[in-house]
Formats: sequence, C-alpha cells, structure tokens
Amino acid sequence: MTLRRAYIPTPVPQEQIHARFAGDAGPFVFFLHPWPLGSLQFQRVILPLAERYRVYGLDAPGYGMSPSTLTLQPFEEYARRVLDAIDALRAETFTLVGAEIGVAVAAEIARRAGRRVEHILALAVPPTDPAGHAAYIAELGEARPTQDGRHVERVWQQIATRLGPDADPAQMEQAFAEFMNVYNRYHWGIKGYAAYDLAAALRDIGCPTLFLSAGRDPFSVHAPAAAKLVRGAMHRVVEGARPLLAWTDPPAFLSAFDDFMKVRPAA
Repeated sequence: MTLRRAYIPTPVPQEQIHARFAGDAGPFVFFLHPWPLGSLQFQRVILPLAERYRVYGLDAPGYGMSPSTLTLQPFEEYARRVLDAIDALRAETFTLVGAEIGVAVAAEIARRAGRRVEHILALAVPPTDPAGHAAYIAELGEARPTQDGRHVERVWQQIATRLGPDADPAQMEQAFAEFMNVYNRYHWGIKGYAAYDLAAALRDIGCPTLFLSAGRDPFSVHAPAAAKLVRGAMHRVVEGARPLLAWTDPPAFLSAFDDFMKVRPAA
C-alpha cells in the first residue's frame, strides 16, 4: 500500500482541495491539520490506518497544497469548503481527527453535517476562553516580511517554541517548509478564526469525542476545559509524549484511536 495524493474536485469557488490518502475500503477518516501547517503532519499514521479505513489528510483552502481563492473570509467558509471535499468523496458518515485549529474545523463541520459525523478525535485543542483565544491569535500573528529576513527567523522560533526544545529535527524542518510555503497568506485564515467561538461550537457536538493530549505538549492544559464543553467527552493523556502526537508517537496515537473507535455513536 502506498500513500497517494490527489486534488478533490469541489464546487466553485474553491474548485479543488488537496489530499494525502490511502485505503480503498472501510469507514472514512479525515485528518484536519493545524494552521498554518498542512496534512503532512499526519503522514506517519495514514498508512497504518489505511489497512482498515479510507483515510484522508485534507489541506484546508490556502494551506498545505490546496489553492486559495480566499482573502479575509469567515472561518466557517473554510470548514464549508472542506466539507465540500468530503461530500465529493461520497462519505455518508465519517470520523474527524483535528489538531489545534483543525479541532475547530472539525467542530464546525459537525455543526453542518450533523449525525454524519460519528466520532471526533481532538489533538492539541487551542484555548477556548476569551483571554487564551486572544493570546493564541496574537502568537500566530500575520505575515510581515522584512528586508533583512528576520521574519524567517521568527517563523523558525515560533515552530521551535511550539514543538519544544527536544523536537524531532525532521518535524521542525517539515513544519518550517509548510509554514513558509504559505507565508504570504497564512494569516488570512487566522484572522477568520479570531472571530470564531470555539467554545460554542464544542457545545454543539453530539457525537463521541475524545480529547487526546501529549503529556509534554503545553497545549494539554487546554483539553480539560474543552472536554467539559462537549457532552460525554473523554480526555486522555499520553504521558511523556511530545507534540504533535500523530507525528511524534504514532503507536500511541494508533492505540488510542483504535480504543476510541470502539465507542459507538448514540442511536
């Protein structure tokens, strides 16, 4: 089995969404990446899961390898266009795995798709309180290129801070390449997310939901509050694991995923 790539045709104005995928049978699983990164962050777990599922890492509009027809649009528009790609694949029901802002994309898709979403697994959920949300947006910032190239150093330092002092160099390099690939527009979606109420979206989730935290990920502190917003949600910590779990500890992620998928949606 090999990891494949394709552009999924979607309605105008998006026209296409880029995907990394594997698996020809079984339930659909869609991975929704952190912003401003892309679906490469999930490449280490797509193939193992594809033995039992049809697995797609979807690049949000303007991120990863998906083209951008957006400027400054509401966050909901990004989720709508990702759902267009899911619909184009004729996925009647599916599971969503989101990381950071990808958790919010999952929550908004669940609002729109309703009972079609059977499970949501949330990795590294961002802050849900107003102050934390504002600080998170400020940290992500926006594109400000400088003649002396210091903006490039700033991107590297942002990634280093997020992934920690003992980050996998390959993960650092990949995240940096994805970030710089969309640098001129990465803040468009961030500005849309700034106005989004993640807490309200989490309250609307009606399917089984797992907040899965890496023990050494600073974002793990946000998961307990987020889990309290979702009816019946679970929170699990993988002690000693580094961010982002699907990259840094695929076996732990896959084990947690398999356990979670045994939880059946309400009839």
